[in-house]
Amino acid sequence: MTIGTLTKDDRVQPAAAPGGVRCREIGPDDLDAVADLLTVGFPRYDRSYWVAALRYLKERDSPEGFPRYGQLLAHGDRIAGVVLLIFTTGMNGNAESTRCNVSSWYVAPDFRALAPLLVHRALRHKQVTFLNISPANNTLPTITAQGFERFCNGVFAATPALTTRAWTGTAIRLADTDRAQDYLPDFEVALLRDHAARGCLSLILQQHGDSYPIIFRRRLVGRSSNFMRMPCAQLIYVRELECVVRLSGLIGRYLALRGMPVLLIGTNQIISGLPGKYYEGRAPMYYRGPDRPRLGDLAYTEAALFGT
Repeated sequence: MTIGTLTKDDRVQPAAAPGGVRCREIGPDDLDAVADLLTVGFPRYDRSYWVAALRYLKERDSPEGFPRYGQLLAHGDRIAGVVLLIFTTGMNGNAESTRCNVSSWYVAPDFRALAPLLVHRALRHKQVTFLNISPANNTLPTITAQGFERFCNGVFAATPALTTRAWTGTAIRLADTDRAQDYLPDFEVALLRDHAARGCLSLILQQHGDSYPIIFRRRLVGRSSNFMRMPCAQLIYVRELECVVRLSGLIGRYLALRGMPVLLIGTNQIISGLPGKYYEGRAPMYYRGPDRPRLGDLAYTEAALFGT
């Protein structure tokens, strides 16, 4: 079976549950109600945030045969639960690889007992690798029971501008060149363009005749009061983490000059050769499926696309 194509058995009717609740795919006519429910479930973000996120899912090129938006629980005309799903095929140039970021899962309190039905439907594609990169602490027992394994244990807060490595090389912003295809494979050029369009900082780093793609997302970390929050960069994509060490002088100079002295990297330990501090247990990430995710690759996830 070709990746991204469902068999007849996969294309089942919406699953029924006690009390007339049904689980089905989110459709275009559901988007207003889904935005309303997510606004209730995630009060940190206002409704315009969810409207914009759903508009992006509506307009993006999503893999054929998979849900465009995700799954929902419906009780009559009421939407009682929702999980957004971001499917991507062809990661790292591999056309046979599909992964999905399980994002923004919320069920109304009076329907919480039926939450497993929603998740079961969302995870039914056995050939897909599912990522949960921002699980709430109270959901960790649940996702572990669902078969998710931890692949990232913490965050390394690097200060690459303090490196002793040479600051040689050139950083080219994707928006400043029309020759990206001269430096990178087509899939990496497309990856940089897709993320630049979502507000990420997409760069081509050049050093000693070689070119490397890298993507950052600007963040504010610290206390909730705006005047106490510090701007930093989150690493979204790099070919391999060793590139960050090797190019740390170039990266540190570029980020520091733009007011981002700290670089946040999801990893499992201190990164040798890179100044900074490791925070064990901070922002762990989980996966389920055939392909263990690579550290340094959060492309096409909620962190990159929505800024969560």
